[in-house]
Amino acid sequence: MLKFLKPLGLLTVLCLFVNTQTYAQSILTIVDQTNQQPLSDANIEEHWVNPISGKLNIIKGSTNSIGEYELHAELTQNNGTVLIQNHSYQPLKITSFELLQKGYKVNLTPTQVQMTEVVVSATKFNEQTEYIPRQVAIIRSRDISFANQQNTADLLQNSGEVFVQKSQMGGGSIVMRGFEANKVLMVIDGVRMNNAIYRGGHLQNVLRIDQNTIQQTELLFGPGSVMYGSDAMGGVMHFTTLQPKHSTSKKWNAKQQASFRYGTVNNEQSFHYHINIGNNKWASVSSLSFSSFGDMKQGKNRSSNMGTLGLRDSVQARVNGKDIAIVNIDNTVQSPSTYKQLDLMQKLKYTPSVNINHTLNIQLSTSSDVPRYDRLTEKKNGIFSSAEWYYGPETRLLVAYHIELKNNSRWYDEAKITAAYQYIEESRHNRNFGSANKSNRNEFVHVYSTNADFLKRNQNHTFNYGLEATFNNVISNANRVNINTGIINSQSTRYPDGGSSMATTAAYLSHSWNIKPNLILSEGLRYNFIQLDATFNDKSFYSFLPDVLKQRNQAINGQIGLVYLPGNNWKFSTALSSGFRAPNVDDVGKIFDSQSGVMAIVPNPNLKPENIYTVDVGINKVIATKIKISLNGYYSLVTDAISINRTSVNGSDSIVYNGVNTLVVQNKNNREGYVYGGSFSLIADVTKHISISNTFNYTYGRIKTDSSHYPLDHIPPMFGRSAIYFSANHIRSEFFVLYNGWKRLEDYYLKGEDNEQYATAKGMPAWYTLNIRVSYTYPIKQQYSMQFQTGCENILDRNYRTFASGISAPGRNIYATIRVNF
Repeated sequence: MLKFLKPLGLLTVLCLFVNTQTYAQSILTIVDQTNQQPLSDANIEEHWVNPISGKLNIIKGSTNSIGEYELHAELTQNNGTVLIQNHSYQPLKITSFELLQKGYKVNLTPTQVQMTEVVVSATKFNEQTEYIPRQVAIIRSRDISFANQQNTADLLQNSGEVFVQKSQMGGGSIVMRGFEANKVLMVIDGVRMNNAIYRGGHLQNVLRIDQNTIQQTELLFGPGSVMYGSDAMGGVMHFTTLQPKHSTSKKWNAKQQASFRYGTVNNEQSFHYHINIGNNKWASVSSLSFSSFGDMKQGKNRSSNMGTLGLRDSVQARVNGKDIAIVNIDNTVQSPSTYKQLDLMQKLKYTPSVNINHTLNIQLSTSSDVPRYDRLTEKKNGIFSSAEWYYGPETRLLVAYHIELKNNSRWYDEAKITAAYQYIEESRHNRNFGSANKSNRNEFVHVYSTNADFLKRNQNHTFNYGLEATFNNVISNANRVNINTGIINSQSTRYPDGGSSMATTAAYLSHSWNIKPNLILSEGLRYNFIQLDATFNDKSFYSFLPDVLKQRNQAINGQIGLVYLPGNNWKFSTALSSGFRAPNVDDVGKIFDSQSGVMAIVPNPNLKPENIYTVDVGINKVIATKIKISLNGYYSLVTDAISINRTSVNGSDSIVYNGVNTLVVQNKNNREGYVYGGSFSLIADVTKHISISNTFNYTYGRIKTDSSHYPLDHIPPMFGRSAIYFSANHIRSEFFVLYNGWKRLEDYYLKGEDNEQYATAKGMPAWYTLNIRVSYTYPIKQQYSMQFQTGCENILDRNYRTFASGISAPGRNIYATIRVNF
């Protein structure tokens, strides 16, 4: 009998050994239920009871960069349970036996209700929104992919959190709390994009960010000058792009994605590809995106309030050396508005240890010529004002080196140091109708910046401090060419032809104190010094120009905030903050026609910084983890606000610009203004598969004058977004409504940047659009999937135009995308 038991015992031991090895090698993979993408940083809790001691064992961890987590052998041996949590997904509790049945692959269901999320825009380091006394909106990677928009401006407009103005199809100027262009700060991967020629009118530079590479977008509302300095008056848009991902071993792993999209409304054809290669020390991500857009079609379903606004009955043409107007066969086609764009990105990351990260970040964006559509539609006495008006290829190059350090030292726990170089190239080209002379104005900007940011925790206190230095060098040249003879002559430049420079230095300190676990006080202070120098060499065009411009400005900004968390998922917050914007080269030294033949802007060397003081109040409530209600209100006092005002030159109220006698205006500091408003949002998971969301925004702004309170420019009408979502295995869909209220003409800042010439006689009518989108992901095998997306925007083909825009919005757009992950 023993001779049979002995081999049986050996077999039992062998089986147990093999079984234990199998358990030890059980790799759990967590993916998004709708798009099958792996989820990194999902929190894992393993629970099992020791059968001998009866002790409950709890092991905590998180998934790696490819969504994997190695389970402990004891969990499976003792039939334990696993709790899986991620702030963007519904939590899941599952037994080890159920995991075995699923092949250790788990799908998490997305949720619209987030208790708290992690952002970097508030303090430049990871921080939970629960502890921030400010309004913050987040657009996550999976939502960016699902939104599937044509460009980054459309992505932001689609969020319902900000307002977007467009002068041409290749445009998109973001408005936050009634502040726009150089009064809103853009940051990409920790590097400020705003430079010395960011203008105060309408700005399309956000299009130079490739939405296909955005990993997360954070919208920090209200003054952000303590952390970011000048320009952060209305808020901060913080874009984080794709980060190189390491593998878990020395073995090199590669992951790729390719997509193609087609849209009917402007014959859009967009292609994107990126590849991530990495081992446990080195990682690289490379990206390429190319888009081609034809002429934009406006909607055909026109309300009586719109009248004939935007109809393009005729277009410019040049025949036999003469400019003529020809019939536009389809007057809903906004021609010319076509353009192309190319975006490239390369990041290389080296992680020699868990405490050090080195990253080289290179980004390049360039476009084709972009027609300035609004200017091309302008007429005087029934004749086109311009035969040609377009932006030349706009280029943005970023080269940045980032180092991240973790060190539990006396001075810091975490540090981020960034050195960056940016090159920006812009140009404007225009020719009056009937003239052979074309003006070409070119701008080249070199920007050098260094940031050093540190974080130190000490029990209930957290300190953030840092230094920043930037230098902008602006080169501006111009010429006038006769398109018939090719003869080139001199032309006035947009900015000082002798060159301009702008430099800033700053230091900041902020502190957060957990007075109690549910009471958090935060405060901060920043000192800024700004200097600007410009030289005018050629004054043959305008003798009134000074020889040099010099400005030396300084500003001290502060903020204080309080967060109270009384429990039961309530959050009450309030903050008092100040911000400023120092005049830049565009404000001080520009000579340009803001409206063709109507207004010409001339330099003002006496401009002062504009300042803002804001009170924020917020209330947030989460009900049963299924419903989230947010209410935010604010009041901002603006002093020395910079806006366009009439002026005179040598006793005359006009000058000759581009051969046309034009009224003279100038940027000036107004006495005082105010902006107040609020936002409301409601998000709810109605069932496991159905969710709803709604956002609503209201803004009101005025300048105080001796006689009355006059409208501030850039103040949008009320706007919002309502949506219903459905998600299930491999499927995600959404039906949503975008809407704007009326912007009455009496609420326009006339002869300014509100562009009343592109509105109806009563202003800009209210509008809404109905939209639908759906995606289906077909999993091929682990880490391999194919996704199909389609949708219809502006289903009713409504004709509308957003406030201050010079081009009508797209009509009905049916699009389709195929995306492959492999």
